[in-house]
Amino acid sequence: MKIPALSIRSRILLWHGMMLACILTAFGVIAHRLHWENELTRLDSQLDEAIALLHQDFHDTVVRRRPMGRPRPGEGMPPPESFRLSLDVAKQFLARHWQYAVWTRDGRLLEKSEALSSSMAMPPCQDLVPFARQPRNSPLRREAFIVTPGGECLLAALSIENELQSASRLGWLLSGLGSGVLGVGLLIDAWILRRAIRPVEEIITAAERIGRGNLSARIETGEVGSELERLKNVLNTTFSSLDQAFTQQAQFSADVAHELRTPVSVLISESQVTLERERSGEDYRESITTTLRSARRMGGLIGSLLDLAQIKSENPAPRTPCDLAGLSAEVIENLRSTAESQGVELRTALSPAPCEGHAAQLNQIITNLLNNAIQHNHRGGYAAMETRTEDGHAILCVRNTGPGIPAEDLPRVFDRFYRADTSRSRRTGGAGLGLAISKAIAEAHGAALEVTLEADGVTVFTFRIKSAEAHP
Repeated sequence: MKIPALSIRSRILLWHGMMLACILTAFGVIAHRLHWENELTRLDSQLDEAIALLHQDFHDTVVRRRPMGRPRPGEGMPPPESFRLSLDVAKQFLARHWQYAVWTRDGRLLEKSEALSSSMAMPPCQDLVPFARQPRNSPLRREAFIVTPGGECLLAALSIENELQSASRLGWLLSGLGSGVLGVGLLIDAWILRRAIRPVEEIITAAERIGRGNLSARIETGEVGSELERLKNVLNTTFSSLDQAFTQQAQFSADVAHELRTPVSVLISESQVTLERERSGEDYRESITTTLRSARRMGGLIGSLLDLAQIKSENPAPRTPCDLAGLSAEVIENLRSTAESQGVELRTALSPAPCEGHAAQLNQIITNLLNNAIQHNHRGGYAAMETRTEDGHAILCVRNTGPGIPAEDLPRVFDRFYRADTSRSRRTGGAGLGLAISKAIAEAHGAALEVTLEADGVTVFTFRIKSAEAHP
């Protein structure tokens, strides 16, 4: 059975909860441990006092019972046969709930408190430094013992039942407080996460609306100066690009259908008229000529579309050293007769402009720009071509007189099928793809192709590509 994946909110809440639980547990353990250490320190301080009183009382008893002239205990004299606390010391032990036990050097229990067991074993005292207090733990007591120079063992003990109960109560209190803090922390964390994730939910909702086809939807999160605002801006820009791309695609499809409809209609009508009745050879020739002209127009349109798709989809074409001046000179010679037939004067100012690029594609840009300058001109006008280098770039400028392009139409001249004057296509046979193809080639080369309108109405197309001299 596959376990469903947790949401981001649940994962963050789970990790924060585990982290908070670990921190609270560590805090509780440390606090409980410090409390218990403080209790043991307090008990050990009392045991030090009890051991001191017990040793002093034991020493006084031994001294009182020592025969005259005999050595002191520890100096070879055997220990006393019995020992009992003095009245004052016994009262102090009783009042403060101290317990005690005394063993002889041979391990015999000499005296003990009533609360201690008679079978209580003597602590291991071998190799211990005399009078050095040694702690010892038992289930319900805290004990401390010392060894006298004579080998006797003196032990003092305190019951720790109350301390254990206090430590247990503290443990439950810390557990309860930790659980409460954990619960409150998780509630606050969930509230914060809900507010923090809300913009993400809005982004998901907007993306779902866009996924259902509403490309005009945009994300509004209200986040300012945060990562989510950057994400919102990136996604809105992407959605705008998608919306624009779909709009352009729809317009492109409509334009293709419109451009193909006319030649297809001509083909159909000519074919129908030709088949209606017998005609002379000259009539058939005219009909076939018209049909061929329409077919060629469709072929040119399809070829231009394929060129545009190929430029946009293929890997960058191999580049070789080129010179815009040399390429421009070739194009001028090829179109000189066209310019003469249109009554357009060609002017040139070609200076070396070395660059790196695909020669055939660069030639296509120059051809399209000069051909447009000739076709969209008037008799007696001129088309001027200039090449030069400037600021590390090779530059080609094509100027032409003529009706010019309205300023409001300048941003759209590189759109597919765009024509400022639709009658031009009927006169020149153009489909409005030349400049779009030129723009695509320029972008594939990392170059720029721009159009401006000078004050005297002269249209200027400028192609700018990095100069070969600028390459390392």
